[in-house]
Amino acid sequence: MKLAISIGISPRQSLQSWRELAGSLEAEGVDRLWLIDSQLAMKDVYAGLYLAALDTTRMELGTGVTNPVTRHPSVTANAMAALAELAPGRALLGLGAGDSAVYGIGARPARVAEVEAALTYLRSELRGRVPIHLAASQRRMCALAGRLCDGVILMGPAEPGFVRQQVGWVEAGLAESGRSRSQVEVNLVTTLSAREDAARALDDVRSWASTEARLIADFAEIPPGLERFREELARAKADYDYSQHLSTHAEHRGAVSDELTRALAVAGTLAECSARVAALLETGIDGCIFPLLGGGRAERLRVLKEVISAAAAA
Repeated sequence: MKLAISIGISPRQSLQSWRELAGSLEAEGVDRLWLIDSQLAMKDVYAGLYLAALDTTRMELGTGVTNPVTRHPSVTANAMAALAELAPGRALLGLGAGDSAVYGIGARPARVAEVEAALTYLRSELRGRVPIHLAASQRRMCALAGRLCDGVILMGPAEPGFVRQQVGWVEAGLAESGRSRSQVEVNLVTTLSAREDAARALDDVRSWASTEARLIADFAEIPPGLERFREELARAKADYDYSQHLSTHAEHRGAVSDELTRALAVAGTLAECSARVAALLETGIDGCIFPLLGGGRAERLRVLKEVISAAAAA
């Protein structure tokens, strides 16, 4: 399994220090870096990717993820062509319907048909030079990814039963287009915190879990394992503050209980986290993408590698 992380460039971080961080992440063994595109919360994704490309030689670099609302597909195609020139064979395009970048300007995420149109255009323009990964959580988007994309970035709870269902939706899209499972890479985004103090680990991922809860509140079908949290999910959506999006100290983190946080994220002792990741890998996914939370990133990366190693050996 590749060591894949998701990260954003804080407005407080200099681009020079970001470039140095990207180089150090590669040196520490990160295989794939997905850089967040959220113009009101993070520095520009393409400036960050270009700088990372100049300071790395092996690590794959992608948008994690961009959208067709704030960035017209022609703009995205142009930007990705530049990344492919700077990092030949290492550029990845992560696309989604849009979340914080879209809601932050008072717009709405793209509909499935609009995402499909964007994918069709991007496939034509990029002509296979850059693999396209689609962020998906629900049935229609997962099936679309299976039909048209090189990869799927699954979003949703770290709950094996639902992840298996998502993989099934992707496989249905593959079957519809006459493609085989080997033609698409499926990865699950899940945050992780492993500490000796399980309660502290849970608190560490609570803000991220509140973001997931807010997204799941809008699902057409709430995953069966989360039905009992329906009111809590609605409260997380109502309390969400986009100005604190992805902050580990966001006030809206209090909207989710310990039980819901455990369902949405991977948190606990090293052994508990390794067992959770191993169970997720048995659902049919090819790997995981782990958001690298702020604060002590070097230590977080060390623990993450330890968890992945133990999970792979399980």
